[in-house]
Amino acid sequence: MVKLKLERQRKGFNRLAAIYDYLLLIPPGRGFIKSQEALIPLLPQKKSCLIIGGGTGTFLRSLIISGKVTQIVYLDISEKMLSQASAKIKDLHQNCTVEFRRGSFDKVAEEEKFDLIITNFFLDLFSREEVKTWISFIHEKLSDEGLFYYTDLQISKGKTLKTFIKNMYIKVLYFFFRNATAISGKTLIDLRTEILQSGFNVIHEKGYLKALFYSAIFIKRS
Repeated sequence: MVKLKLERQRKGFNRLAAIYDYLLLIPPGRGFIKSQEALIPLLPQKKSCLIIGGGTGTFLRSLIISGKVTQIVYLDISEKMLSQASAKIKDLHQNCTVEFRRGSFDKVAEEEKFDLIITNFFLDLFSREEVKTWISFIHEKLSDEGLFYYTDLQISKGKTLKTFIKNMYIKVLYFFFRNATAISGKTLIDLRTEILQSGFNVIHEKGYLKALFYSAIFIKRS
């Protein structure tokens, strides 16, 4: 059953890869890019980095150009997303190596640890139980001084018109991605709280577009 679900998701994201970058041109799509790139300047120099669910590689290119890391493992379930990401960085001549891996947990070796792990608009794809599993995985795979770089949608509370519009936008996104890619997430949960309750502290954080998007850098709680 799990393999069947992953295969459906792989095919869905393969189909989406061809139009994904164009979707980000639709407002407020640019916010997806700006929010996930804005905290890059605040990152300290790190050696090894794992990017999970990196998609078509826009963030990857910006991270490489920043010179913040020297080794990147780029993990994604879709071979077409990986192909696009590879094409986006082929003209770069930075001192950084990138290894592309297609798959999930199984593509990260038990002994591997990373100084930086990045998930941008990834955890929102899953159910609460799956989110807990991924956060636990991230916690385990970070080195002692490792950082977790995170960007995602954020729940808005209140009864204002702006809050209603933001929450409706999120519902539309879930409807689209569930039908296009067979993701298991049905609704957005409070991901920030889940991360904090899983042994992390916030170093830097910022909201975008009235907190529709949220970006943060976390460190493991000592």
